[in-house]
Amino acid sequence: MQGPLTVVLQLLLVAGAVGLVAKRLQVHYNIALVLAGVVVGSLHWLPPAHLDPEIVIHVFLPILLFEAAISTDLRRLRENLTPVLLLAVPGILLSVAVIGLVVREGLGLAWPLALLLGSILAATDTIAVIATVRKVRAPARLTTILENDSLFNDGTALVAFSTILAFLGPGRVDPAKVGVELVWVVGAGLLVGVALGFLASQLARRTEDHLFEIMVTVIVTYGSWLLAGRIGASPVLAVVAAGITFGTAGWPGLTPTGRVAIRSAWEVASFGVNSLVFLLIGLQVDFPALVTAAPAVGWGLLALTLGRAASVYLLLAPLSFGTQRVPQAWQHVLVWGNLKGSLSMALALSLPGDLPGRDLITTIVFGCALVTLTVQGLSLAPLARALGLGRAGEVERRWHRQQARLLAARAGQTELDRLQHLGLVPLGVFQRLRASYQGVIARSEKQLRDLVAINVDEEVRQTQAVRRQLLAIEKEALRRAVNSGMLGEEVSAELVGEIDRALSDLTDGKGG
Repeated sequence: MQGPLTVVLQLLLVAGAVGLVAKRLQVHYNIALVLAGVVVGSLHWLPPAHLDPEIVIHVFLPILLFEAAISTDLRRLRENLTPVLLLAVPGILLSVAVIGLVVREGLGLAWPLALLLGSILAATDTIAVIATVRKVRAPARLTTILENDSLFNDGTALVAFSTILAFLGPGRVDPAKVGVELVWVVGAGLLVGVALGFLASQLARRTEDHLFEIMVTVIVTYGSWLLAGRIGASPVLAVVAAGITFGTAGWPGLTPTGRVAIRSAWEVASFGVNSLVFLLIGLQVDFPALVTAAPAVGWGLLALTLGRAASVYLLLAPLSFGTQRVPQAWQHVLVWGNLKGSLSMALALSLPGDLPGRDLITTIVFGCALVTLTVQGLSLAPLARALGLGRAGEVERRWHRQQARLLAARAGQTELDRLQHLGLVPLGVFQRLRASYQGVIARSEKQLRDLVAINVDEEVRQTQAVRRQLLAIEKEALRRAVNSGMLGEEVSAELVGEIDRALSDLTDGKGG
């Protein structure tokens, strides 16, 4: 027991150090973790830590799926359901076919092995995509499509992987039977998720204990995963459906404290899992082996890019004249945001040891994961900005500019007052400089008032941001008062509940 705990502690310490350095250097945290893992693994600074595919798929993946699913805006999902489903179902199948064709021609793999590699590389990794997309200032609709596509296409990719692997196993596989099983896998998985998600939402309504509400979400997450797997359905689709159902049907009935606690608990769990997974991805990379297999990795990268391009450009083209049109610039981001990560690597590691070509497939997958997470992950935000997607609007830029001027002028004026109070500044100099600062402050305040007058949305956004900060300070003040004995816990709990209710309303877009 001591060994695994020591390794986990070492990984968390490295992840914490990387987080501090990444923030200072303004490098994406998850990408920094991968690069740090490569360096640490190459220099053997840590004992070997293996990425167990069973833990990644059955322990880590449900956490990340449910955390993303309960945050899904069902209204936005319905509005963009057509492009999401096109990319997540036929898009994945088309990608599998294209990737299989390219690697078969480029590497000479047999069709079954080529398609198996295609199914591994077709899935857009949920962990990597959501973590990266949330750092890009992209339009809300594009973010919705990217995040939900990555949620649902995992299920399609896993079904394709299992089906192709069955063809490679002993015995004959009946194609008609496979078709029926596919319908069952998808339909039963969604049904299990919706049923358990609704049941959990009704159960959570009957309590006001936020700890019990958190426990209910944990039970429904792993319960839907295990039940779907037991009946031969898709665990991925079950967890996603359970999360969306709970976040829709159960959310209004939760206590305000429960809503805040559930979001916080799952965000912390997701952050911890992300930190461990991305660091482990880097530790798994055998750099000398990747250099030796560079041509094969190159074919894999070409194949997955062409596969994603085919699914995005071909399948979204018919939507160009409808209400769910996806702009061309967005499609470029969807293609380039085709990141691979822990799921693809876990699938590769789960291949049978006696499968022909297993080592080659594993090396290609690891190489593609490393390149997409670093090269594409680092360049996704600059690409979005170059396409005009990651830029702040003109009103927002003007607002921030005036805020910065106001902040700087007030700081300078405060320091000037302090120096004058100490008698270090002559009266004439003080009066001239203070008048100058006062002019800047007055102009900036007027500009901010004018911006608010012409842009109601900006006023709402600023009000919510300030209100959220003030509520957090109020909550912290109550906590200190209880700890010092100035306030009783019963009264404090009542007031904290009111603050949590206000915070929850702000999170749900009701506060102002």
